[in-house]
Amino acid sequence: MEREIAELLAERDERGIELVAQQYEKLIRYIAGTILGDRETSVEECVNDVYLKLWEHGAGYDYEKASFSTYLKAITRNTALNYLRKLKKLEEVEETDESDTLRAEYIDYSQNLEQRVINREEVDALNRILGSLKKKDKELVLRRFYYLQSTRQIAEAMNMSENAVDSKLSRLRKKIRKVYEKEVAG
Repeated sequence: MEREIAELLAERDERGIELVAQQYEKLIRYIAGTILGDRETSVEECVNDVYLKLWEHGAGYDYEKASFSTYLKAITRNTALNYLRKLKKLEEVEETDESDTLRAEYIDYSQNLEQRVINREEVDALNRILGSLKKKDKELVLRRFYYLQSTRQIAEAMNMSENAVDSKLSRLRKKIRKVYEKEVAG
């Protein structure tokens, strides 16, 4: 199915977008909603922008590099983070909550070439570290730091207590930091 979608998008066939909507709309909405919170209008606009980006850039997708669902998750996440950044500029919020601040910090601003190379090396190191984690540990880390889910959301989705999630994430953060520092310094 993923390969069929990719081929349809490469051919700019509208059925590709229709199949994406049928197969992945719940996932797209979930990711956008997790990042944008209760801003329903922005979530709707974000979802539409994801479809537009797929339509415009679908021909550039390479299924040899990543699965289509991984590609789609990255597009959705980045689109939602860009929306969040724009919203933060527009909203006059006297009180910012910690989760919005955390989300805003993850937005990727344009960088110079040297910084991009350094970041690429750092990303590669993090990918190797994440790849070495147990499946459940990797899921915890991705849910918290990639999809920016709250402790409560993670606890519900993974059938854990909130304390267990926080405790496990704390230990994983320390472990990842230690291995990362060895990788990057070494």
